[in-house]
Amino acid sequence: MVVSSGAAILNSFKLNFVLTDLIKTQIFESLVMLGCGMVIALLYGLFIRHIKLFLKNRVIAATYEILFWIFAGILTCQFLYYCSYGQISVHVICAFVCGVFLWNLLFYATMTVGDGKCSNKRKKK
Repeated sequence: MVVSSGAAILNSFKLNFVLTDLIKTQIFESLVMLGCGMVIALLYGLFIRHIKLFLKNRVIAATYEILFWIFAGILTCQFLYYCSYGQISVHVICAFVCGVFLWNLLFYATMTVGDGKCSNKRKKK
């Protein structure tokens, strides 16, 4: 019985093009910022759910909103510094926006804001 690893399969599959160092770095930066966009969209969805369920005072909600966007900016700067030492480029911005849209497309519908009550209504006998 021969067990092969993914690396052996990948090495046997030869591609006809070569990835330069610039392309590899741009792919890495794009993937990191795509993940950053998805994380920010996740945190924003959870934040909005928390605001709608628990906070009724508009002034406190507005203060929380400002604090959230400050936190999101700091988190985005950390992702950006990790992937490209803080350099902003077009593909990084596009990847971030695509990450936000991808999160909203795939997962946002699963997080809905309800009234906190169970939706399973049984017949009373």
